[in-house]
Amino acid sequence: MTEARRRAAVEQARPLSIRARLVLLVISLIVPALVLMGILLWSLELQAHRTQERQLAATARTLALVVDGRIGEQVATLQALAVSTRLKQGDWAGFDVQAREALKTSDGWVSVRTPGGRQYVNTSQAPSTSPPAGQTLPSATWSGTRSGAQVSNLIWGRAAGQYIIVVMMPITLDDGRPMHVSVVTPAASFESLLARQELPSRWAAAILDGSQHIVAQSHAGEQFVGQGISPELRTALAAHPNGMVRSVHIGKRQVVAAFDQLPGYGWSAAVSMPRDEALGPIRQAMLLGVILGALLLATAIVFALRMGRRIARPVETVANAASEWVAGLAASFPTHTGLSETDGLSRAFASALEAVKMRDERQRLLMNELNHRVKNTLATVQAVALHTRTGAASVEDFHAALEGRVIAMSRAHELLTQADWEGAELGELARATLSAFAGPQLTIGGPELRVGPTDALNLALILYELATNAAKHGALSNPTGRVTLTWRRLRQEAHICWCEADGPPVTPPTRKGFGSRLIGRAMRDLQPSNLSFAVEGVRCEFTVLTQGAGDAGGAPFPACCGP
Repeated sequence: MTEARRRAAVEQARPLSIRARLVLLVISLIVPALVLMGILLWSLELQAHRTQERQLAATARTLALVVDGRIGEQVATLQALAVSTRLKQGDWAGFDVQAREALKTSDGWVSVRTPGGRQYVNTSQAPSTSPPAGQTLPSATWSGTRSGAQVSNLIWGRAAGQYIIVVMMPITLDDGRPMHVSVVTPAASFESLLARQELPSRWAAAILDGSQHIVAQSHAGEQFVGQGISPELRTALAAHPNGMVRSVHIGKRQVVAAFDQLPGYGWSAAVSMPRDEALGPIRQAMLLGVILGALLLATAIVFALRMGRRIARPVETVANAASEWVAGLAASFPTHTGLSETDGLSRAFASALEAVKMRDERQRLLMNELNHRVKNTLATVQAVALHTRTGAASVEDFHAALEGRVIAMSRAHELLTQADWEGAELGELARATLSAFAGPQLTIGGPELRVGPTDALNLALILYELATNAAKHGALSNPTGRVTLTWRRLRQEAHICWCEADGPPVTPPTRKGFGSRLIGRAMRDLQPSNLSFAVEGVRCEFTVLTQGAGDAGGAPFPACCGP
Protein backbone atom coordinates (compact mmCIF):
# COMPACT_ATOMS: atom_id res chain seq x y z
CA MET A 1 0.00 0.00 0.00
CA THR A 2 1.35 3.42 -0.99
CA GLU A 3 1.71 6.24 1.52
CA ALA A 4 -1.09 8.17 -0.20
CA ARG A 5 -3.53 5.27 0.12
CA ARG A 6 -2.62 4.77 3.81
CA ARG A 7 -3.36 8.41 4.59
CA ALA A 8 -6.64 8.18 2.75
CA ALA A 9 -7.67 5.14 4.79
CA VAL A 10 -6.85 6.92 8.07
CA GLU A 11 -8.85 9.99 7.03
CA GLN A 12 -11.84 7.85 6.04
CA ALA A 13 -11.79 5.85 9.34
CA ARG A 14 -14.41 6.99 11.84
CA PRO A 15 -12.68 8.57 14.87
CA LEU A 16 -13.40 7.21 18.36
CA SER A 17 -15.78 9.24 20.48
CA ILE A 18 -14.85 10.39 23.96
CA ARG A 19 -17.33 7.91 25.41
CA ALA A 20 -15.65 5.10 23.54
CA ARG A 21 -12.25 6.25 24.72
CA LEU A 22 -13.46 6.41 28.32
CA VAL A 23 -14.95 2.96 27.97
CA LEU A 24 -11.61 1.64 26.74
CA LEU A 25 -9.83 3.40 29.60
CA VAL A 26 -12.20 1.96 32.20
CA ILE A 27 -11.87 -1.49 30.67
CA SER A 28 -8.10 -1.26 30.78
CA LEU A 29 -8.25 -0.39 34.49
CA ILE A 30 -11.02 -2.68 35.71
CA VAL A 31 -10.48 -5.84 33.67
CA PRO A 32 -7.02 -6.63 35.14
CA ALA A 33 -8.42 -6.20 38.64
CA LEU A 34 -11.32 -8.53 37.83
CA VAL A 35 -8.95 -11.10 36.35
CA LEU A 36 -6.80 -10.97 39.47
CA MET A 37 -9.85 -11.36 41.68
CA GLY A 38 -10.98 -14.33 39.60
CA ILE A 39 -7.57 -15.97 39.95
CA LEU A 40 -7.67 -15.41 43.71
CA LEU A 41 -11.16 -16.86 44.05
CA TRP A 42 -10.24 -19.80 41.85
CA SER A 43 -7.24 -20.52 44.08
CA LEU A 44 -9.54 -20.33 47.11
CA GLU A 45 -11.89 -22.75 45.38
CA LEU A 46 -9.11 -25.26 44.80
CA GLN A 47 -7.87 -24.88 48.36
CA ALA A 48 -11.36 -25.38 49.80
CA HIS A 49 -11.86 -28.46 47.65
CA ARG A 50 -8.54 -29.96 48.75
CA THR A 51 -9.42 -29.26 52.37
CA GLN A 52 -12.74 -31.03 51.94
CA GLU A 53 -10.99 -34.02 50.37
CA ARG A 54 -8.56 -34.23 53.30
CA GLN A 55 -11.48 -34.11 55.72
CA LEU A 56 -13.22 -36.79 53.66
CA ALA A 57 -10.19 -39.11 53.82
CA ALA A 58 -9.75 -38.47 57.57
CA THR A 59 -13.42 -39.26 58.17
CA ALA A 60 -13.13 -42.52 56.20
CA ARG A 61 -10.09 -43.51 58.27
CA THR A 62 -11.85 -42.66 61.53
CA LEU A 63 -14.90 -44.68 60.50
CA ALA A 64 -12.67 -47.63 59.57
CA LEU A 65 -11.04 -47.52 63.01
CA VAL A 66 -14.45 -47.38 64.70
CA VAL A 67 -15.66 -50.41 62.70
CA ASP A 68 -12.43 -52.24 63.48
CA GLY A 69 -12.98 -51.48 67.17
CA ARG A 70 -16.56 -52.80 67.08
CA ILE A 71 -15.47 -56.09 65.45
CA GLY A 72 -12.52 -56.24 67.86
CA GLU A 73 -14.97 -56.08 70.79
CA GLN A 74 -16.93 -58.99 69.34
CA VAL A 75 -13.72 -60.99 68.84
CA ALA A 76 -12.65 -60.27 72.43
CA THR A 77 -16.05 -61.35 73.75
CA LEU A 78 -15.87 -64.52 71.65
CA GLN A 79 -12.38 -65.33 72.92
CA ALA A 80 -13.52 -64.88 76.51
CA LEU A 81 -16.52 -67.16 75.98
CA ALA A 82 -14.46 -69.77 74.10
CA VAL A 83 -12.40 -70.55 77.20
CA SER A 84 -15.45 -70.99 79.44
CA THR A 85 -15.25 -74.12 81.61
CA ARG A 86 -18.97 -74.65 81.25
CA LEU A 87 -18.69 -74.58 77.48
CA LYS A 88 -15.78 -77.03 77.49
CA GLN A 89 -17.74 -79.41 79.73
CA GLY A 90 -20.89 -79.19 77.59
CA ASP A 91 -22.91 -77.50 80.36
CA TRP A 92 -25.23 -75.81 77.87
CA ALA A 93 -27.61 -74.32 80.44
CA GLY A 94 -24.76 -72.84 82.47
CA PHE A 95 -23.01 -71.52 79.37
CA ASP A 96 -26.32 -70.02 78.14
CA VAL A 97 -26.50 -67.93 81.33
CA GLN A 98 -22.85 -66.95 80.96
CA ALA A 99 -23.29 -65.93 77.32
CA ARG A 100 -26.40 -63.87 78.02
CA GLU A 101 -24.56 -62.04 80.78
CA ALA A 102 -21.63 -61.28 78.45
CA LEU A 103 -23.95 -59.79 75.79
CA LYS A 104 -26.56 -58.19 78.03
CA THR A 105 -25.67 -54.71 76.75
CA SER A 106 -25.58 -55.81 73.12
CA ASP A 107 -28.32 -56.57 70.59
CA GLY A 108 -26.39 -59.59 69.31
CA TRP A 109 -26.56 -63.20 70.42
CA VAL A 110 -24.36 -66.25 70.97
CA SER A 111 -24.70 -69.54 69.13
CA VAL A 112 -22.99 -72.91 69.74
CA ARG A 113 -23.40 -75.58 67.08
CA THR A 114 -21.66 -78.54 65.54
CA PRO A 115 -19.89 -78.19 62.17
CA GLY A 116 -22.91 -79.99 60.70
CA GLY A 117 -25.29 -77.27 61.89
CA ARG A 118 -26.93 -78.73 65.02
CA GLN A 119 -27.34 -75.98 67.63
CA TYR A 120 -26.99 -76.46 71.37
CA VAL A 121 -27.12 -72.81 72.49
CA ASN A 122 -28.80 -69.80 70.88
CA THR A 123 -29.29 -66.81 73.18
CA SER A 124 -31.62 -65.13 70.69
CA GLN A 125 -34.26 -67.56 71.93
CA ALA A 126 -35.93 -67.42 75.30
CA PRO A 127 -34.08 -69.32 78.09
CA SER A 128 -34.91 -73.06 78.27
CA THR A 129 -36.13 -72.95 74.64
CA SER A 130 -34.72 -75.51 72.24
CA PRO A 131 -32.47 -73.77 69.72
CA PRO A 132 -33.75 -73.76 66.13
CA ALA A 133 -32.13 -75.95 63.55
CA GLY A 134 -28.90 -74.36 62.37
CA GLN A 135 -27.30 -74.29 58.98
CA THR A 136 -23.74 -74.67 57.79
CA LEU A 137 -22.25 -71.60 56.17
CA PRO A 138 -20.31 -71.91 52.88
CA SER A 139 -16.63 -71.00 52.81
CA ALA A 140 -17.40 -67.98 50.60
CA THR A 141 -19.33 -66.50 53.53
CA TRP A 142 -16.17 -65.72 55.49
CA SER A 143 -14.34 -62.49 54.86
CA GLY A 144 -11.17 -63.24 56.82
CA THR A 145 -9.64 -64.16 60.16
CA ARG A 146 -8.81 -61.96 63.12
CA SER A 147 -7.11 -63.18 66.32
CA GLY A 148 -8.12 -66.77 65.60
CA ALA A 149 -11.76 -65.90 64.90
CA GLN A 150 -13.39 -65.95 61.48
CA VAL A 151 -15.27 -62.79 60.48
CA SER A 152 -18.09 -63.23 58.00
CA ASN A 153 -19.38 -61.12 55.17
CA LEU A 154 -22.97 -59.89 55.22
CA ILE A 155 -25.33 -62.89 55.59
CA TRP A 156 -29.10 -63.07 55.30
CA GLY A 157 -30.24 -64.92 58.43
CA ARG A 158 -33.33 -66.87 57.53
CA ALA A 159 -34.24 -67.62 61.14
CA ALA A 160 -33.55 -64.04 62.27
CA GLY A 161 -35.30 -62.53 59.24
CA GLN A 162 -32.58 -59.91 58.82
CA TYR A 163 -29.02 -59.39 57.66
CA ILE A 164 -26.42 -60.50 60.19
CA ILE A 165 -22.65 -60.57 60.79
CA VAL A 166 -21.09 -63.69 62.34
CA VAL A 167 -17.80 -63.90 64.23
CA MET A 168 -17.03 -67.63 64.70
CA MET A 169 -14.31 -69.61 66.46
CA PRO A 170 -13.92 -73.40 66.29
CA ILE A 171 -13.32 -75.16 69.64
CA THR A 172 -13.07 -78.71 70.93
CA LEU A 173 -15.02 -79.84 73.99
CA ASP A 174 -13.41 -81.83 76.77
CA ASP A 175 -15.00 -84.99 75.36
CA GLY A 176 -13.36 -84.36 71.96
CA ARG A 177 -16.42 -83.09 70.08
CA PRO A 178 -15.77 -80.18 67.69
CA MET A 179 -17.99 -77.14 68.04
CA HIS A 180 -18.38 -73.71 66.52
CA VAL A 181 -19.08 -70.88 68.99
CA SER A 182 -20.26 -67.68 67.34
CA VAL A 183 -21.23 -64.11 68.22
CA VAL A 184 -23.97 -62.99 65.83
CA THR A 185 -24.70 -59.28 65.37
CA PRO A 186 -27.54 -57.71 63.32
CA ALA A 187 -26.20 -55.58 60.49
CA ALA A 188 -28.58 -52.83 61.61
CA SER A 189 -26.46 -52.32 64.75
CA PHE A 190 -23.65 -50.91 62.60
CA GLU A 191 -25.88 -47.97 61.63
CA SER A 192 -25.33 -46.50 65.09
CA LEU A 193 -21.60 -46.22 64.29
CA LEU A 194 -22.47 -44.04 61.30
CA ALA A 195 -24.88 -41.90 63.31
CA ARG A 196 -22.17 -41.11 65.86
CA GLN A 197 -19.86 -39.69 63.19
CA GLU A 198 -22.06 -36.55 62.87
CA LEU A 199 -21.38 -36.16 59.18
CA PRO A 200 -22.41 -33.02 57.28
CA SER A 201 -25.97 -33.26 55.94
CA ARG A 202 -24.93 -33.82 52.32
CA TRP A 203 -22.23 -36.38 53.11
CA ALA A 204 -22.91 -40.12 53.08
CA ALA A 205 -21.00 -42.96 54.73
CA ALA A 206 -21.12 -46.72 54.22
CA ILE A 207 -19.59 -49.82 55.79
CA LEU A 208 -18.63 -52.56 53.31
CA ASP A 209 -17.90 -56.23 53.98
CA GLY A 210 -15.11 -58.27 52.40
CA SER A 211 -17.19 -58.96 49.28
CA GLN A 212 -17.80 -55.19 48.91
CA HIS A 213 -21.49 -55.33 49.76
CA ILE A 214 -23.08 -52.62 51.88
CA VAL A 215 -23.45 -53.56 55.56
CA ALA A 216 -24.76 -50.15 56.68
CA GLN A 217 -25.30 -46.75 55.06
CA SER A 218 -26.01 -43.39 56.64
CA HIS A 219 -28.80 -42.30 54.27
CA ALA A 220 -31.74 -44.64 53.61
CA GLY A 221 -29.57 -47.53 54.76
CA GLU A 222 -32.35 -50.14 54.73
CA GLN A 223 -32.72 -49.74 50.95
CA PHE A 224 -29.04 -50.35 50.21
CA VAL A 225 -28.01 -53.04 52.72
CA GLY A 226 -26.80 -56.10 50.83
CA GLN A 227 -26.28 -54.25 47.55
CA GLY A 228 -22.96 -53.94 45.72
CA ILE A 229 -21.00 -50.73 45.26
CA SER A 230 -20.32 -48.71 42.11
CA PRO A 231 -17.84 -50.11 39.57
CA GLU A 232 -15.52 -47.13 40.05
CA LEU A 233 -15.25 -47.69 43.80
CA ARG A 234 -14.93 -51.47 43.37
CA THR A 235 -12.01 -51.00 40.96
CA ALA A 236 -10.30 -48.54 43.32
CA LEU A 237 -10.67 -50.91 46.29
CA ALA A 238 -9.18 -53.74 44.29
CA ALA A 239 -6.14 -51.62 43.43
CA HIS A 240 -5.37 -49.99 46.82
CA PRO A 241 -6.47 -50.53 50.45
CA ASN A 242 -7.20 -46.82 50.88
CA GLY A 243 -7.55 -43.80 48.66
CA MET A 244 -10.05 -41.55 46.92
CA VAL A 245 -12.20 -41.68 43.80
CA ARG A 246 -13.03 -38.21 42.49
CA SER A 247 -15.80 -39.23 40.12
CA VAL A 248 -18.37 -41.76 41.31
CA HIS A 249 -21.91 -41.86 39.96
CA ILE A 250 -24.61 -42.67 42.53
CA GLY A 251 -27.92 -42.43 40.72
CA LYS A 252 -28.03 -38.98 39.14
CA ARG A 253 -25.48 -37.56 41.54
CA GLN A 254 -21.75 -37.30 40.99
CA VAL A 255 -19.75 -37.58 44.20
CA VAL A 256 -16.21 -37.76 45.50
CA ALA A 257 -15.60 -40.85 47.65
CA ALA A 258 -12.80 -41.72 50.10
CA PHE A 259 -12.32 -45.29 51.28
CA ASP A 260 -10.19 -47.12 53.82
CA GLN A 261 -9.87 -50.90 54.04
CA LEU A 262 -9.46 -52.71 57.36
CA PRO A 263 -6.40 -55.00 57.30
CA GLY A 264 -6.82 -58.71 57.89
CA TYR A 265 -10.39 -59.39 56.90
CA GLY A 266 -11.12 -57.01 54.06
CA TRP A 267 -13.94 -54.85 55.43
CA SER A 268 -13.91 -51.21 54.30
CA ALA A 269 -15.36 -47.83 55.21
CA ALA A 270 -16.36 -45.32 52.53
CA VAL A 271 -17.43 -41.67 52.86
CA SER A 272 -18.69 -39.54 49.97
CA MET A 273 -19.70 -35.93 49.32
CA PRO A 274 -21.20 -34.17 46.28
CA ARG A 275 -18.59 -32.77 43.92
CA ASP A 276 -20.09 -29.31 44.26
CA GLU A 277 -19.85 -29.39 48.09
CA ALA A 278 -16.76 -27.16 48.21
CA LEU A 279 -17.45 -25.36 44.95
CA GLY A 280 -20.88 -23.83 45.57
CA PRO A 281 -19.96 -21.00 48.04
CA ILE A 282 -16.87 -20.03 46.06
CA ARG A 283 -18.80 -19.93 42.80
CA GLN A 284 -21.37 -17.69 44.44
CA ALA A 285 -18.53 -15.41 45.51
CA MET A 286 -17.21 -15.44 41.94
CA LEU A 287 -20.65 -14.54 40.62
CA LEU A 288 -20.89 -11.71 43.15
CA GLY A 289 -17.47 -10.52 42.04
CA VAL A 290 -18.55 -10.49 38.40
CA ILE A 291 -21.68 -8.48 39.25
CA LEU A 292 -19.68 -6.05 41.37
CA GLY A 293 -17.15 -5.63 38.58
CA ALA A 294 -19.90 -4.88 36.08
CA LEU A 295 -21.37 -2.21 38.37
CA LEU A 296 -17.98 -0.64 38.90
CA LEU A 297 -17.41 -0.66 35.15
CA ALA A 298 -20.75 1.04 34.46
CA THR A 299 -20.10 3.66 37.15
CA ALA A 300 -16.66 4.39 35.76
CA ILE A 301 -18.07 4.88 32.27
CA VAL A 302 -20.69 7.35 33.55
CA PHE A 303 -18.35 9.43 35.67
CA ALA A 304 -15.53 9.43 33.13
CA LEU A 305 -11.83 9.51 33.79
CA ARG A 306 -11.93 11.19 37.20
CA MET A 307 -14.38 8.73 38.67
CA GLY A 308 -12.62 5.89 36.90
CA ARG A 309 -9.38 6.85 38.60
CA ARG A 310 -11.10 7.04 42.00
CA ILE A 311 -12.57 3.63 41.45
CA ALA A 312 -9.37 2.04 40.15
CA ARG A 313 -7.24 3.14 43.11
CA PRO A 314 -9.13 1.29 45.93
CA VAL A 315 -9.61 -1.76 43.75
CA GLU A 316 -5.90 -1.91 43.10
CA THR A 317 -5.22 -1.53 46.83
CA VAL A 318 -7.39 -4.52 47.71
CA ALA A 319 -5.97 -6.51 44.80
CA ASN A 320 -2.41 -5.79 45.92
CA ALA A 321 -3.20 -6.89 49.48
CA ALA A 322 -4.76 -10.05 48.12
CA SER A 323 -1.69 -10.65 45.94
CA GLU A 324 0.58 -10.23 48.95
CA TRP A 325 -1.52 -12.78 50.84
CA VAL A 326 -1.34 -15.24 47.96
CA ALA A 327 2.43 -14.68 47.78
CA GLY A 328 2.75 -15.46 51.51
CA LEU A 329 3.60 -11.89 52.58
CA ALA A 330 2.06 -10.00 55.50
CA ALA A 331 -1.10 -8.64 53.90
CA SER A 332 -3.10 -5.76 55.42
CA PHE A 333 -6.57 -5.17 53.96
CA PRO A 334 -7.71 -1.52 54.35
CA THR A 335 -10.98 -0.88 56.14
CA HIS A 336 -11.72 2.46 54.44
CA THR A 337 -11.00 2.63 50.73
CA GLY A 338 -13.38 5.43 49.76
CA LEU A 339 -15.92 3.08 48.15
CA SER A 340 -18.47 1.00 50.05
CA GLU A 341 -18.17 -1.84 47.55
CA THR A 342 -14.42 -2.19 47.92
CA ASP A 343 -14.73 -1.68 51.69
CA GLY A 344 -17.00 -4.71 51.86
CA LEU A 345 -14.68 -6.71 49.63
CA SER A 346 -11.70 -5.74 51.77
CA ARG A 347 -13.50 -6.76 54.98
CA ALA A 348 -14.44 -10.07 53.39
CA PHE A 349 -10.84 -10.75 52.42
CA ALA A 350 -9.64 -9.71 55.89
CA SER A 351 -12.17 -12.02 57.54
CA ALA A 352 -11.18 -14.86 55.22
CA LEU A 353 -7.50 -14.32 56.02
CA GLU A 354 -8.19 -14.32 59.77
CA ALA A 355 -10.30 -17.47 59.48
CA VAL A 356 -7.54 -19.24 57.54
CA LYS A 357 -4.95 -18.19 60.13
CA MET A 358 -7.12 -19.45 63.01
CA ARG A 359 -7.80 -22.71 61.19
CA ASP A 360 -4.11 -23.25 60.41
CA GLU A 361 -3.16 -22.49 64.00
CA ARG A 362 -5.77 -24.92 65.31
CA GLN A 363 -4.58 -27.59 62.89
CA ARG A 364 -0.99 -27.08 64.05
CA LEU A 365 -2.04 -27.39 67.69
CA LEU A 366 -4.05 -30.52 66.96
CA MET A 367 -1.21 -32.10 65.00
CA ASN A 368 1.31 -31.29 67.73
CA GLU A 369 -0.99 -32.76 70.38
CA LEU A 370 -1.65 -35.81 68.22
CA ASN A 371 2.08 -36.32 67.59
CA HIS A 372 2.79 -36.03 71.31
CA ARG A 373 0.13 -38.58 72.26
CA VAL A 374 1.06 -40.97 69.47
CA LYS A 375 4.76 -40.86 70.47
CA ASN A 376 3.92 -41.52 74.12
CA THR A 377 1.55 -44.33 73.20
CA LEU A 378 4.03 -45.93 70.80
CA ALA A 379 6.79 -45.69 73.40
CA THR A 380 4.56 -47.38 75.99
CA VAL A 381 3.47 -50.10 73.57
CA GLN A 382 7.09 -50.67 72.52
CA ALA A 383 8.17 -51.04 76.16
CA VAL A 384 5.26 -53.39 76.93
CA ALA A 385 6.04 -55.48 73.84
CA LEU A 386 9.73 -55.69 74.66
CA HIS A 387 9.22 -56.77 78.28
CA THR A 388 6.36 -59.10 77.35
CA ARG A 389 8.61 -60.84 74.83
CA THR A 390 11.33 -61.18 77.48
CA GLY A 391 9.02 -62.96 79.92
CA ALA A 392 7.00 -65.00 77.41
CA ALA A 393 7.47 -68.79 77.36
CA SER A 394 6.24 -69.16 73.78
CA VAL A 395 5.01 -67.16 70.79
CA GLU A 396 1.42 -67.95 71.76
CA ASP A 397 1.97 -66.66 75.31
CA PHE A 398 3.64 -63.53 73.96
CA HIS A 399 0.77 -62.89 71.52
CA ALA A 400 -1.95 -63.40 74.15
CA ALA A 401 -0.21 -61.31 76.82
CA LEU A 402 0.69 -58.47 74.46
CA GLU A 403 -2.77 -58.37 72.87
CA GLY A 404 -4.49 -58.23 76.25
CA ARG A 405 -2.26 -55.43 77.53
CA VAL A 406 -2.61 -53.39 74.36
CA ILE A 407 -6.42 -53.84 74.39
CA ALA A 408 -6.51 -52.67 78.03
CA MET A 409 -4.49 -49.58 77.09
CA SER A 410 -6.66 -48.94 74.02
CA ARG A 411 -9.86 -49.05 76.04
CA ALA A 412 -8.42 -46.57 78.51
CA HIS A 413 -7.34 -44.38 75.57
CA GLU A 414 -10.84 -44.61 74.11
CA LEU A 415 -12.46 -43.40 77.34
CA LEU A 416 -9.92 -40.57 77.64
CA THR A 417 -10.47 -39.58 74.00
CA GLN A 418 -14.24 -39.40 74.56
CA ALA A 419 -13.56 -36.99 77.44
CA ASP A 420 -10.98 -34.93 75.47
CA TRP A 421 -8.21 -36.39 77.66
CA GLU A 422 -9.46 -34.53 80.71
CA GLY A 423 -9.95 -37.73 82.75
CA ALA A 424 -12.02 -40.92 82.97
CA GLU A 425 -14.84 -42.15 85.21
CA LEU A 426 -13.44 -44.92 87.44
CA GLY A 427 -16.44 -47.26 87.07
CA GLU A 428 -16.42 -47.00 83.26
CA LEU A 429 -12.65 -47.53 83.22
CA ALA A 430 -12.84 -50.64 85.42
CA ARG A 431 -15.69 -52.21 83.46
CA ALA A 432 -14.07 -51.49 80.09
CA THR A 433 -10.68 -52.86 81.19
CA LEU A 434 -12.18 -56.01 82.77
CA SER A 435 -14.88 -56.63 80.14
CA ALA A 436 -13.11 -59.80 78.97
CA PHE A 437 -13.39 -61.19 82.53
CA ALA A 438 -16.99 -60.06 83.15
CA GLY A 439 -19.24 -62.62 84.78
CA PRO A 440 -20.87 -63.60 88.08
CA GLN A 441 -17.46 -64.23 89.66
CA LEU A 442 -16.40 -60.59 89.27
CA THR A 443 -18.06 -57.79 91.26
CA ILE A 444 -17.29 -54.12 90.56
CA GLY A 445 -18.76 -51.30 92.65
CA GLY A 446 -18.09 -47.88 94.07
CA PRO A 447 -19.19 -44.24 93.91
CA GLU A 448 -19.01 -42.27 90.66
CA LEU A 449 -15.74 -40.35 90.45
CA ARG A 450 -13.15 -39.31 87.89
CA VAL A 451 -9.39 -39.80 87.75
CA GLY A 452 -6.73 -38.05 85.70
CA PRO A 453 -5.34 -39.34 82.36
CA THR A 454 -2.04 -40.69 83.74
CA ASP A 455 -3.71 -42.41 86.69
CA ALA A 456 -6.33 -43.86 84.33
CA LEU A 457 -3.66 -45.54 82.20
CA ASN A 458 -1.87 -46.87 85.30
CA LEU A 459 -5.15 -48.23 86.69
CA ALA A 460 -5.99 -49.94 83.39
CA LEU A 461 -2.64 -51.76 83.37
CA ILE A 462 -2.85 -52.73 87.07
CA LEU A 463 -6.42 -54.03 86.85
CA TYR A 464 -5.72 -56.00 83.67
CA GLU A 465 -2.61 -57.63 85.16
CA LEU A 466 -4.48 -58.50 88.40
CA ALA A 467 -7.37 -60.00 86.41
CA THR A 468 -5.02 -61.95 84.15
CA ASN A 469 -3.19 -63.35 87.18
CA ALA A 470 -6.53 -64.24 88.79
CA ALA A 471 -7.67 -66.01 85.62
CA LYS A 472 -4.43 -68.03 85.41
CA HIS A 473 -3.65 -68.77 89.06
CA GLY A 474 -6.16 -67.07 91.33
CA ALA A 475 -9.87 -66.80 92.09
CA LEU A 476 -10.99 -66.68 88.44
CA SER A 477 -9.18 -69.93 87.61
CA ASN A 478 -11.91 -72.11 89.17
CA PRO A 479 -15.75 -71.87 89.20
CA THR A 480 -16.00 -71.11 92.94
CA GLY A 481 -13.62 -68.18 93.14
CA ARG A 482 -14.77 -64.62 93.60
CA VAL A 483 -13.12 -61.27 92.86
CA THR A 484 -14.38 -57.99 94.33
CA LEU A 485 -13.20 -54.58 93.10
CA THR A 486 -14.45 -51.67 95.26
CA TRP A 487 -13.43 -48.08 95.95
CA ARG A 488 -14.31 -45.22 98.27
CA ARG A 489 -13.64 -41.49 97.98
CA LEU A 490 -12.30 -39.30 100.76
CA ARG A 491 -11.52 -35.63 100.14
CA GLN A 492 -9.40 -35.55 96.96
CA GLU A 493 -8.35 -39.22 97.02
CA ALA A 494 -9.92 -42.61 96.44
CA HIS A 495 -9.03 -45.89 98.14
CA ILE A 496 -9.27 -48.80 95.66
CA CYS A 497 -9.32 -52.43 96.80
CA TRP A 498 -8.91 -55.68 94.82
CA CYS A 499 -9.91 -58.77 96.82
CA GLU A 500 -9.83 -62.44 95.75
CA ALA A 501 -11.55 -65.23 97.71
CA ASP A 502 -12.56 -68.91 97.46
CA GLY A 503 -9.91 -69.60 94.85
CA PRO A 504 -6.95 -71.97 95.02
CA PRO A 505 -4.57 -71.45 97.95
CA VAL A 506 -2.22 -68.60 97.15
CA THR A 507 1.55 -68.82 97.44
CA PRO A 508 3.83 -65.82 96.89
CA PRO A 509 5.48 -65.85 93.47
CA THR A 510 9.04 -67.14 93.38
CA ARG A 511 10.03 -64.75 90.64
CA LYS A 512 8.81 -61.41 89.37
CA GLY A 513 7.57 -61.49 85.80
CA PHE A 514 6.82 -58.47 83.66
CA GLY A 515 3.25 -58.33 84.97
CA SER A 516 4.49 -58.09 88.57
CA ARG A 517 7.04 -55.45 87.65
CA LEU A 518 4.39 -53.54 85.70
CA ILE A 519 2.05 -53.58 88.71
CA GLY A 520 4.86 -52.50 91.04
CA ARG A 521 5.99 -49.66 88.79
CA ALA A 522 2.42 -48.36 88.30
CA MET A 523 1.61 -48.66 92.03
CA ARG A 524 4.57 -46.43 92.88
CA ASP A 525 2.54 -43.58 91.35
CA LEU A 526 -0.58 -44.57 93.35
CA GLN A 527 0.62 -44.25 96.96
CA PRO A 528 -0.08 -45.37 99.55
CA SER A 529 -0.49 -48.88 98.11
CA ASN A 530 -0.10 -52.49 99.17
CA LEU A 531 -0.01 -55.89 97.42
CA SER A 532 -0.19 -59.06 99.51
CA PHE A 533 -0.41 -62.75 98.63
CA ALA A 534 -2.54 -64.08 101.50
CA VAL A 535 -3.35 -67.82 101.46
CA GLU A 536 -7.06 -67.11 101.07
CA GLY A 537 -6.53 -64.80 98.08
CA VAL A 538 -4.55 -61.90 96.59
CA ARG A 539 -5.19 -58.50 98.18
CA CYS A 540 -4.23 -55.26 96.46
CA GLU A 541 -5.06 -51.71 97.57
CA PHE A 542 -3.85 -48.38 96.36
CA THR A 543 -4.73 -44.69 96.43
CA VAL A 544 -5.45 -42.37 93.52
CA LEU A 545 -6.20 -38.66 93.25
CA THR A 546 -9.72 -37.81 92.06
CA GLN A 547 -11.02 -34.90 90.05
CA GLY A 548 -13.63 -32.63 91.63
CA ALA A 549 -14.67 -32.03 95.22
CA GLY A 550 -14.34 -34.96 97.68
CA ASP A 551 -16.16 -35.88 100.92
CA ALA A 552 -16.22 -33.25 103.61
CA GLY A 553 -15.72 -35.75 106.46
CA GLY A 554 -12.53 -37.30 107.70
CA ALA A 555 -13.57 -40.93 108.32
CA PRO A 556 -10.75 -43.44 107.84
CA PHE A 557 -10.64 -45.81 104.88
CA PRO A 558 -12.25 -49.22 105.48
CA ALA A 559 -9.96 -52.22 105.58
CA CYS A 560 -9.39 -53.90 102.21
CA CYS A 561 -11.98 -56.65 101.62
CA GLY A 562 -13.63 -55.63 104.85
CA PRO A 563 -17.38 -55.18 105.36
